[in-house]
Amino acid sequence: MNYPTTLLRRPPLLLIGLLLILSPCSLSAMQFKALVFSDKSDKWHHPNVPVARESFEALARKHFFELTWVETAEAFSDQEFAAYDVIVFISASPCGLDDDKRKEFQAYVAGGGGVVGVHFSFAFEDAERQWPWWEELVGNVFVCHPPQQSGIMTNEAPDFPACLHLPEKWLWTDEWYTFKLPFREDLNVVLTVDEDSYYPRPQDVMGEFHPIAWYHEPGGGRLFYTSLGHITESYRDPLFLQHIYGGMLWAVGERDPKW
Repeated sequence: MNYPTTLLRRPPLLLIGLLLILSPCSLSAMQFKALVFSDKSDKWHHPNVPVARESFEALARKHFFELTWVETAEAFSDQEFAAYDVIVFISASPCGLDDDKRKEFQAYVAGGGGVVGVHFSFAFEDAERQWPWWEELVGNVFVCHPPQQSGIMTNEAPDFPACLHLPEKWLWTDEWYTFKLPFREDLNVVLTVDEDSYYPRPQDVMGEFHPIAWYHEPGGGRLFYTSLGHITESYRDPLFLQHIYGGMLWAVGERDPKW
């Protein structure tokens, strides 16, 4: 039988659509689902929010994960935490949640949920927002910091996903957070800063061992924290963004892909 040459060259559109639907290459499932809370009400860090959002949206496209971005405590409290594989706080925390949502968040962590804290992600001093459980989860408490300045960090864990791409020594400019002493020995420190490489005030000194980033697995969950991220331009820096993404990927842990 002789077929029209136009049909031989161009299959029907309906057939093309069916092939795309049935083809394994057309699967659109993302690697994981991430909820990111960057608090635009934070008086010290709100200029970071639009820059961080743009960078995280690009990061999600680059690394193929589903991103939900929220900028207010109200929007964060409206989320169903169990729907996510990792929850990221950028100069924000879950301390504004009411009792029911706090219990939901605790259940998320106890069920193996991943959490990433970036920069100022601690409990607040006012009574309504204090949460000892959150402080325990993060692993330490922010005390103070000197004026932002350049310093030299050491990569203490070059095999950890958040540090794989980092040099042994990393020159960086930020607020060098001081944490409560003694520093917990059960936290796995991945970055330290050399206090001799910058100019701390007397109250900013931790000594020879000054942790900047760490991880641990508390009560079934997975927590990665980095104190870096005060300066807005940090969120345009590829090394810093990969540092956060590596922590996110570790915090996700083992998963069950739907493909």
